[in-house]
Formats: sequence, structure tokens, C-alpha cells
Amino acid sequence: MEGLNEFKSVIDEDRVKKENFAQIRETLAREDFNKETIGTKSAAAAGLCDWIINITIYYDVVVSVEPKKAKAAAAKEELEIANTKKAAMEQMVEELQAKLAILMADFQKAMDEKNKAEAEAARCAKRLDSANRLVNALGSESERWNNAIVQLGNDLDCVIGDVLLASSFVSYVGPFSK
Repeated sequence: MEGLNEFKSVIDEDRVKKENFAQIRETLAREDFNKETIGTKSAAAAGLCDWIINITIYYDVVVSVEPKKAKAAAAKEELEIANTKKAAMEQMVEELQAKLAILMADFQKAMDEKNKAEAEAARCAKRLDSANRLVNALGSESERWNNAIVQLGNDLDCVIGDVLLASSFVSYVGPFSK
């Protein structure tokens, strides 16, 4: 009885040969091999018959479930590997996002400096254009200024006589009223 009760663990440990269950299938297929029919001969034999039928069904379940358990274990292992890989990728993405944020900040700073330099260049170009227009406008005045310089040089020679004439007139007219 104790051996029969422990037989389930023997099946669980896969210590029973497949041939044993293959050979008993012929006996199980018979119509007279059931608990009721054998129970008419002996109650102990009926219990043993019921145990054989149930242990065979248990073996069939274990045999059909074992590959599924192996697949489930393999799937769990693959899932664990995939989760580990996913965590590593998420960490890498996080690091790359941080680096991208730094690079984007540097890029924005460089773009701001570029825009500032372009604005300064545009302002300088505008000032240069204004200066060129002023120089071009004053270029025609150059000739008049050169003539004025020559005229002032000539007038400088006469300044002494003009001052003498003006001072003598002021001193003559000074004592007279209107």
C-alpha cells in the first residue's frame, strides 16, 4: 500500500519506463477491465484496477504537461533575458537622452551665438553702407573744399591789410553819432 501511495512521486521523477505504460494500454482498452466488473470478483482487485486506471491517466497528464512545463520554463528564461535586455536598452536610451539634452543645449547656445553674430554683421554692413553713401555724397564736396582752401590761402595774404583798414575805419567813425 505504501508503494502504491508513493508511486505518484516515482512518476513525477520520471523513473517509470514508458514501455510499462505502453504495455498496459492493451489491458486498459478491454471492456471488462473496470472497477465495477472487477469489483464483482474482489473489492481489493477493484481498488487496484481503479488505481491502475487513475495512475495511467495521471501519467498521461504528466507526460502531456511536462513538455509544456519545459516550454513555460524556457519562455520564462527568455522573458527574463528579454527583460534584462530591455532594462539595459532603457538605461542606454536614458543615457543617450541625457547626452542629447546636453548636445541640444550646446546646439541652441551655438545657434544663439550665430544669430547674434549674424545680427552684428548685418548691423555693421548697414553702417558700412551708410558710411559709403556718406563718403560718396561728400566726394562731390571735395572739389569745393579744395577750392575753398586755395581761396582761404589767398585771403590770408590780405588779412593784415583788411584788419588795418577795418581798425582805421572804426577809429574814424567812433566819435560820430548816427
